[in-house]
Amino acid sequence: MWRNRGTARPPSLATMEAVPEPEPESGISPRHLLYSLVGWGLQAAFGVIAFASGLVAPPAGVAVIISVWAITAVYSVVNWRRTPWIPLGMGLLAGVMIVGIIAVGGAVLGWNA
Repeated sequence: MWRNRGTARPPSLATMEAVPEPEPESGISPRHLLYSLVGWGLQAAFGVIAFASGLVAPPAGVAVIISVWAITAVYSVVNWRRTPWIPLGMGLLAGVMIVGIIAVGGAVLGWNA
């Protein structure tokens, strides 16, 4: 962008000076970043539980549990800029679904350690 240093004369290259462009704002608030990091921390914690579920569930059950965890983790990472609630919600959803699948498997299908 150029600004004219002269008076009422038409601008020419000799009378123009360069004005630096302002830096674009990222638009991400600290609270948005905090919620996203907490959500990803939950994803990491429930990822450990998902991979350790092989101690309780058979291989097919572990595949379902890890698939649920992977889908929620990928969705959380891809859509984290939309709203801070997506990573947080996906972290909580992953936990509820993993614990729910293990509980239902234990009660209905007889999974036990």
